[in-house]
Amino acid sequence: MPEKVEALAILFVLLPGFLCAYIAQSLAVRRKQSDVDKVIEALIFSLILYLITLPHFGFTLPVHWQPEPSGALRIAADYRHLLVLFSLAVALGVLYAANINHDWLMSLMRLVGVTERTARTSIWNDAFQEIGGWVQVGFKNGTQIQGWVRYYSDEGEESSLFLERAAWIDGAERDEIDGPGILLTSKAGIVTIAFLGYSEEPELPVGQDVSTEGLSEKT
Repeated sequence: MPEKVEALAILFVLLPGFLCAYIAQSLAVRRKQSDVDKVIEALIFSLILYLITLPHFGFTLPVHWQPEPSGALRIAADYRHLLVLFSLAVALGVLYAANINHDWLMSLMRLVGVTERTARTSIWNDAFQEIGGWVQVGFKNGTQIQGWVRYYSDEGEESSLFLERAAWIDGAERDEIDGPGILLTSKAGIVTIAFLGYSEEPELPVGQDVSTEGLSEKT
């Protein structure tokens, strides 16, 4: 029985880090992680959280053994400490996800010449998150479509887009698509994506001819 209680206490101690990692995983597009990577990340989050909170709670864990007058031991929980850990875990998870989505830390590292990498999974995600806006998509068969990027897949391998105010482009001619937009899946055969500009209040750009001649057949 004591072993089971100790295991439960250890679980409570580690939960803040796992909660933090879960929130970050839910809010940000991450590079693929193995189970070991996820556990290590959660343990690092737990370490950070306890380094912040322990000095304010007498360097005592929120779940610990407490002696009874009879000499027996019972498990005790500091609910105020647990509440603080829960709040900090949520805040740290959200902040870490925002850092990945907006590339804050890696932008600083690139600025000082430490790395050329970004925090995001691929150049596909970089381009749509940094630029977005109006795009003109070219397909293998030579057809082109223009629209405002509303949604895009997390991974470049999926290469899926949802375009609002979409129109097929033939030179300077626009053939508007009725309805809210068009979903382009990975089977559409996307070859090129031209970014035509960004605006909070999208205005129709002038049609552009994005040639696919001579380009690889690979998506």
